[in-house]
Amino acid sequence: MANLIRSGIDLLRNWPAFKVFQHKDFRLLWFGALISFTGTQVQMVAQGAYVYHITGSKTSLGMVAFFSMIPVTFLSPIVGVLVDLLDRRKILIATSTILGLAAVFNATAASLGVLTFVQILCVALIGGLVQCVEPTSRQTIVREVVGEEQLAQAVPLQAMTFNLARAVGPALGGILTAAFGIAICFWVNAISYIAILYAAVALRTRIQPRTTRAQPIKDLIFEGMLFTMRDRSLRMLFIMEGVLSTFGVPYIFQMPAIAKDLLHLNEAGLGLCYSSVGIGALIGLITTATVSSKPLKTKIVLIAMCGFGVGMVALSFTHSIIFAAPALACLGAGAISQFNTTNTLFQLLSPPALRGRVLSMHMWAIAGLAPLGNLAMGSLADGIGLSRTLLFGGTIVGIGGIVAFILRKNLREPDH
Repeated sequence: MANLIRSGIDLLRNWPAFKVFQHKDFRLLWFGALISFTGTQVQMVAQGAYVYHITGSKTSLGMVAFFSMIPVTFLSPIVGVLVDLLDRRKILIATSTILGLAAVFNATAASLGVLTFVQILCVALIGGLVQCVEPTSRQTIVREVVGEEQLAQAVPLQAMTFNLARAVGPALGGILTAAFGIAICFWVNAISYIAILYAAVALRTRIQPRTTRAQPIKDLIFEGMLFTMRDRSLRMLFIMEGVLSTFGVPYIFQMPAIAKDLLHLNEAGLGLCYSSVGIGALIGLITTATVSSKPLKTKIVLIAMCGFGVGMVALSFTHSIIFAAPALACLGAGAISQFNTTNTLFQLLSPPALRGRVLSMHMWAIAGLAPLGNLAMGSLADGIGLSRTLLFGGTIVGIGGIVAFILRKNLREPDH
């Protein structure tokens, strides 16, 4: 047994991605994000089940997602300039505080039994406003902490925090909801924000603004957009992400309906569905982190997009958790592999002075178009049925992956 443990430790030490944990500030950000994301996932199960219970509408589930993402649609490319101009550490402190206070508001209302659908929408909107700058700020800080050489390993590992949380948090949320009600899940989320706030305060790496305001603010804003759209590789990656986020990813916000109507599961079963997605995402992240030093990034995004389409089509035909769990795992692996590898490509293919604004275009491709997809999927599911809606979305994503494969010469690997 001792030899087996030593072999496992040696394997981790020799794993290229593991070396980034040598940076203390990276460890702070990693564990802070893990705790915070876990709290969010715990709440998501309770909130989704609660919204579907009080409204009985798949469109309502889509509306929560719509309100949480619509600010990104209009503001992300614009406020991305703030990430290059301002102290990103202070941005992270401010956004963590705002999100924590919003979570306390919902937790208090849930405890008093006065939480309404409108309140959930309002807090979702506040969260959406924060998401215009928080992910970009946190991810560019990671680059400062680990350096250029280890960025390809750090990006999937940082993303692993979300997916570890998604593997554990939903199952925990389902158990807590079934045993104690929804209020405790909201409080778990509220308390979890202390971790990322502490990490931001404790950072020791000096975070410098990437650019100075030597030109009009309008020019700074559009500079990042134009660079992304004029670069053939970035433009294609942007379109691929847009297709996946519009026609594919909205399935996650229909999970309460998938669990109840298609798979006939209770809240604990709903947590299992979310956890299946998280486990698949972890497999995807471990794979991408393992091959991060190899020139395979463009191949990963192509395979991941096609794999997601296959998984979503398969999910549309199943009515058993035995078959749904692998399909959901495929969706988790496909989405996270494409999004996080694209994140790395956006950072490596953009100049330092434009990095925050170019990365905000990556975030816009993920979340900016998604509100329309969320509303459309909810409305379609209420109109033609959830299975047919999943089949439609998976088919579109699969076709998008095939077209991208045909045009793969437009994608280029970074030099480092």
